[in-house]
Amino acid sequence: MAQSLIGLVDEKKGMLRSLGFDLRIVSVSDSKGTAVDVRGLNASELLKCKKSEWKGYRKYAAGYGALEAIRRIGSDVIVELTPSTMNGEPGLSNIKAALAAEKNVVTANKGPLVVAYRELVKMAKENGVKLFYEATVGAHVPVFCLVESCFKADELQSVSGILNATTNFVIGEMQKGKRFQEAIDEAVKAGWAETNYSDDVDGIDPARKLVIMANALFGEDAKLKDVKIKGIRHIEALVREASRQNKKVKLIGEITRNKGKLQMTVHPKQIPIDDALATVNEGNMAIKFTFKTSKEIFVSAQFLGPRQTAYAVLNDIVRTRTESIC
Repeated sequence: MAQSLIGLVDEKKGMLRSLGFDLRIVSVSDSKGTAVDVRGLNASELLKCKKSEWKGYRKYAAGYGALEAIRRIGSDVIVELTPSTMNGEPGLSNIKAALAAEKNVVTANKGPLVVAYRELVKMAKENGVKLFYEATVGAHVPVFCLVESCFKADELQSVSGILNATTNFVIGEMQKGKRFQEAIDEAVKAGWAETNYSDDVDGIDPARKLVIMANALFGEDAKLKDVKIKGIRHIEALVREASRQNKKVKLIGEITRNKGKLQMTVHPKQIPIDDALATVNEGNMAIKFTFKTSKEIFVSAQFLGPRQTAYAVLNDIVRTRTESIC
């Protein structure tokens, strides 16, 4: 996804300048080192040299790690895009280092926010910087900025949605008659699933997203263990039964209140064909918000791949310098 973001920054540079935003990439770190140029790295050159594993690229310093780069290289915004992990690392340490250095942070990494949401938000506030994470839940589906900007005077009561592109694609293939493993193989072939797809099909990825929403939108201090999770490895019978009843099966992540207590679940469910969520197919995602006054607000978006997530990250980068919420 980082490479998609670099390409998008290059593509949008004219538009960004027209908005008064002169965005320069001054460093890029991977697991082996860091490329640096405080005057601004060339995006096309970066992408080309990354593919060749930085061979002959004089601006790349092997062994110069991300933490050192965050602390030493002058920048206004740190973009943290390492993969989500159960303990939040290395993203958690990267984000803490950036906030401690009084740098704004934009991330698409769910792990650190699941493990230490309150701590990170507190650090950002104490250091007078911004922490944005719009891309962590639904790629470019507006979640936090939508609620924060459009429903300040309302009360959010529940959230439900299709929060994982891989499982939505896999279930769709199963509804066409494929068995689970055949559908997974098709998802990998089509680019919807990684070779290691356990976090997706076992419901861990959407569960992480629920935790982030519970903390950010409902003011909770939720953890992953608070989510009741059931994945899609054994749903062939459920899919067949849904077909007979003219329903669809979706892996639904839900946040509801029961007697004042917040409940979070990720379960495959049969839903009526006229439910808005039943219209969300392939690798697309959607969220249904229910408010006390505004009632139901449904938001969906076509998801084609990392470019959409990269856009959400880029929009958050712009937000660090503007007054607008979305």
